[in-house]
Amino acid sequence: MTSTRFSISLSLVSILLLTGCAGTPKLIPTPAIYETPRIGLFSDLVPLRQRDRIDILYATDRQPEQDAGAAVLGYGSGRSASLALGEAGVAIEGRGNGSDPSARPRIELIGVDELVRFPPTPYLYRAGARGRIEIDPETVAALGQAEDRAKQLIRKRLARTPRKEVFLDVHGVATGFDDAVLDLASFWHFLGREGVPIAYTWPAGSKGVLFYTVDRESGEFTVLHLKEFLRLLVDMPEVERIHISAHSRGTDVVVTALRELIIETRAKGLDARAHLKIENLVLAAADIDLDIDMQRIEGEAMTPAFGRVTLYVNTRDRALAAARGLFKSGQRLGSVDLNALGERQRELVRRADNLDVIAYDGKGGGLFRHGYYDDPAVSADIIMLLRYGWRPGEGKRQGLERLGENTWRIDTAHWDEVMP
Repeated sequence: MTSTRFSISLSLVSILLLTGCAGTPKLIPTPAIYETPRIGLFSDLVPLRQRDRIDILYATDRQPEQDAGAAVLGYGSGRSASLALGEAGVAIEGRGNGSDPSARPRIELIGVDELVRFPPTPYLYRAGARGRIEIDPETVAALGQAEDRAKQLIRKRLARTPRKEVFLDVHGVATGFDDAVLDLASFWHFLGREGVPIAYTWPAGSKGVLFYTVDRESGEFTVLHLKEFLRLLVDMPEVERIHISAHSRGTDVVVTALRELIIETRAKGLDARAHLKIENLVLAAADIDLDIDMQRIEGEAMTPAFGRVTLYVNTRDRALAAARGLFKSGQRLGSVDLNALGERQRELVRRADNLDVIAYDGKGGGLFRHGYYDDPAVSADIIMLLRYGWRPGEGKRQGLERLGENTWRIDTAHWDEVMP
């Protein structure tokens, strides 16, 4: 018993040391695509959006931290029964191209303004005739008012950009509210500040040796709120497309919520691809057991519900290796060895014509290779996908070596050759 507890504690400590989920107070290095003369970062951006302050929308079910005057100062790792929507101001201190780590501009959270508070869940209800669930009328009214305010806020942001699309980002464990907002702000800056960025930040970042298990259960707690927020976005005709990116344990949060929405949508006789409007689903360093992925995700035929699904994987990811040891997994999705897949698994990958599996084995994320967005080759590839919609081999999406029918490897040497 003592040996088992020691092994579990060691795995949790390993994840804490290796996770790399937390953000940075500096912009990520300039993506490689902008270090060549091919593409300009802000070539068609209106001057109003080229300032040193950017505003990021956030949705969160973290417990708010308030001052004596009840003003929200931020959010901790505690769970809130109600979802909040607000705006966070982010300052970029100084300018620079970001290629020199010592010269990268600092990025700082300078304001948090909670604007909408939804009713707490679960909603009060009663079972009516034929088992029909009837939500308490007062709750229905409060929910309708909150949804109207939230949609108005999002519409206001959509009106500022010619691209009527939402970029929703979901973080992993060991990530505080500030880190979640700053991470998205940094990446959205290099997406050309197009569309509407929304950081969905759930109650991660708990303290102590057992932080991973606490955060993991908070990820299960947040699924209902994420699902309802996605419904709100889908219900807005002004939102033409939705792009979802998720990292580490956040991938399981996203996939679980989407799975339930897809089942619900198909049960209504609707086309999930058309109804949900999800153009891209990007899963990076996915902390999901591969067998569970095959049964719960592929088993529900989820992939056709999206325009494109892109997995970024790394067999050297030691944070996922620690999770694999903790849960006795065969493989984690984010560190899957493509050569070790069984023939049935390979056939499933081959048949998914809107799926790309992109292997990465560079130095991004430091020694432990889990948070590898700071590699200019990786961020460039994600930007070519999300900003320009290029599939591997299309347009100017370079730096990928084909491994199989829809499997690729990021060729960091390519960018080393073309970058000045």
